[in-house]
Amino acid sequence: MNVKFSNFQSQSPLFSILPAELRTQVFSYVLSDSLDITHPYSKDTFYTRPGYTAPILSHTSLLRTCKRAYHEAWFIPFVCAEHTFYLSSEVRSPGRLAPKDLQQTLDTMHEQHGKVEVNRIRVFAQLYALEPGNRLQSILDMDHFYPRHVTLTIRYTDFWYWENCEPLYIKAAWVNRVRFPDSVTRFTMEFESIERRKNEINYIASEAVGRWFFTRRDGRVLTAKKEDMTVSKWTGSSTLSEQRWLRDEVHPGQLDYHVVTVRWRVASDDEASKVDRDTPRKDLAVPEGFLQPPPSFTTMVSVWQKDLERANVPADLPAEEVVRVIDELHAADQLRVRQRRSIRTPRIR
Repeated sequence: MNVKFSNFQSQSPLFSILPAELRTQVFSYVLSDSLDITHPYSKDTFYTRPGYTAPILSHTSLLRTCKRAYHEAWFIPFVCAEHTFYLSSEVRSPGRLAPKDLQQTLDTMHEQHGKVEVNRIRVFAQLYALEPGNRLQSILDMDHFYPRHVTLTIRYTDFWYWENCEPLYIKAAWVNRVRFPDSVTRFTMEFESIERRKNEINYIASEAVGRWFFTRRDGRVLTAKKEDMTVSKWTGSSTLSEQRWLRDEVHPGQLDYHVVTVRWRVASDDEASKVDRDTPRKDLAVPEGFLQPPPSFTTMVSVWQKDLERANVPADLPAEEVVRVIDELHAADQLRVRQRRSIRTPRIR
C-alpha cells in the first residue's frame, strides 16, 4: 500500500491527541488474534487443550480504515500472533501450518517492509518427529524469520509408547543438533503427563534443567535454572484416538494432566563460561526401578468409542459401569454369531 501521500488524519483524536506509544497499545489490542468460539474443536482430540479449543481468528479490518492506521500498525497482527507448528501425525493436529506456507508470507513481508521480528512461536511435537532434529531445524531456518520466544510442548500422548505406560524418556540428538536464530532470547519446554505419572515428568524436567543447554547460531548459549520451573494442571477428555482410556480416569470421561514448564534464557558471559560445550548432551530417562503408581482402574485399559455409541453409554458413566455394559454388548455379539453359525451349519446324521 502506498502511504506516501496518506491523509495524516489530524482531525482524529486517535492521531492528534494520543501519543504513538498509546496508539500502539490500542492497535495491539484490536489487532490481536482470538479464538473462533463459533467453531469449537471436538473435546475428544489430541490437540484440544487450554488456549487451543477452536481455530484462530485474525482481526485486520482496522488496517483497511485508513492509510495512516495501516502505516503505523501493519506489522502488529503478524508480530503479536503465536505461530503454531505441529510436528506430528495428521490426527494429532487441527491442520498444520507448514514452513513453506509461512515462508511465502515472510518473503513478501521482507520484500515490502524489511526485517520484522515475531514475538513467539510454538511447536507441538511427537518424539518420533522431534528427536532427529531436522524437522524442528527446518522451521528455525526459514529465511527472514526472527522469533524472540520459542515454546516446545511435548504432550502426554507425544511420548513413546504412552499407551502402554512405558517409562518416560527423550533422546537428545535434537538438543545437540538444533541451532536457534540469533533473535531468540528464550526457549521454553512444556513437559506433560497425566497426574498419576507426575513424579516421572518432574524427574525428566529437572534433569533437562541440569543436563541440557541450547545454542544459537551466533554461539550464544541458553541455560535454565530450577527456580524458573513452574507447574500447571488441567483436565481434558479421556477419549483420544476414538478410544476412551478408562485406565487413567480420575473422574468419568476425564484425565487430569500435570505440566512442568522449563525456561532457557540467554546466559551471561560468566554463566556461559561454565558450560561444557564439548560433551554431547545426554538422553533423559527415568531410572530403572523408578516407582510408577498403579493405574486407578485395571479391569480394562480402553474401550472403542464406536462400542460406547452402540451401547448408548453416556460420557459420565463410571469406568466400572462402562466395562459391565461393554461386556454385555460383546456377549450379545458373540451370541448372535453363534446363532448365525448354527443356522447355517446343517446337522450330520
